[in-house]
Amino acid sequence: MTPEVTIIISVFGQLEYTKRCLQSVKKTLDGKIDYEVIIVDDASKDGSVAFFNTLKSPHHVIYNAKQKGFAKNNNLAASRAKGEYLCLLNNDVFVDGDWLQPMIKVFKDHQNVGVVGNVQRLASSKKYDHMGVVFGPLGNPRHYGQGFLHRPFKGEIKQWSAVTAACCLVRSKDFLEIGGFDEIFINGCEDIDLCLRYNRNGCRNFIAHDSIVTHVKGASEGRKRFNDRNSQVLQEKWGGEIKRNEAVNDQILHAQNYIYSGLFRPLSTNFLKWVEALLIYFRFKKL
Repeated sequence: MTPEVTIIISVFGQLEYTKRCLQSVKKTLDGKIDYEVIIVDDASKDGSVAFFNTLKSPHHVIYNAKQKGFAKNNNLAASRAKGEYLCLLNNDVFVDGDWLQPMIKVFKDHQNVGVVGNVQRLASSKKYDHMGVVFGPLGNPRHYGQGFLHRPFKGEIKQWSAVTAACCLVRSKDFLEIGGFDEIFINGCEDIDLCLRYNRNGCRNFIAHDSIVTHVKGASEGRKRFNDRNSQVLQEKWGGEIKRNEAVNDQILHAQNYIYSGLFRPLSTNFLKWVEALLIYFRFKKL
């Protein structure tokens, strides 16, 4: 039977997280939806390969002799996927309850859907980490809801400029047609770039706010090694367009997010920018 969803997991080490991730997928999806799992092992050096050799259907494993990174791994798996939808899932994300069906429903209930994400909570605390991505005045992306203890937009399917690919859903056909992830990015900003390309193609990105998963975040070794380079490439490619479009549309949400950060994480914010955010939020200033 052709699966409705192909779950793609790019893995570099962190075997215990991978096991927990796969167990959570099995627990929540078996008997509820037809799915397959494609794992791309990115030359893991721990016991991951031995474990993957024991896996059976619906699991399929691709073994890389050398590290290729998140973008290339997902693109390769997508080219072999059989599902109508691709669920891109980090191996340090653990799913629970009714998490996937609300994401699929967005595609069925809305037109011109690009990427559908969900709410993500940190595994190390009760704080949230992601409810969508907004862009600041300088064109820099930020996770809305990072550090929040509350969850706004309950019950909503809300449009956002971008979402994180730590756990997201795309239509397989559209992902392949748009070219997948831009492989110039190395383990960072691929998802932002993808969402921006969907935006320019007339599609919209959403968060299913009643789909909630747990994320360890940054578990893979060397995950943040190319952050500065990726950010520079993103700005060179999109900076001007973001400032004219997404940053303007996001200014109230970004200001709200920054104000909250200043109240509860003052060391992570710039005071002058915090004041500016207040002015924008109360409509005394516009970008």
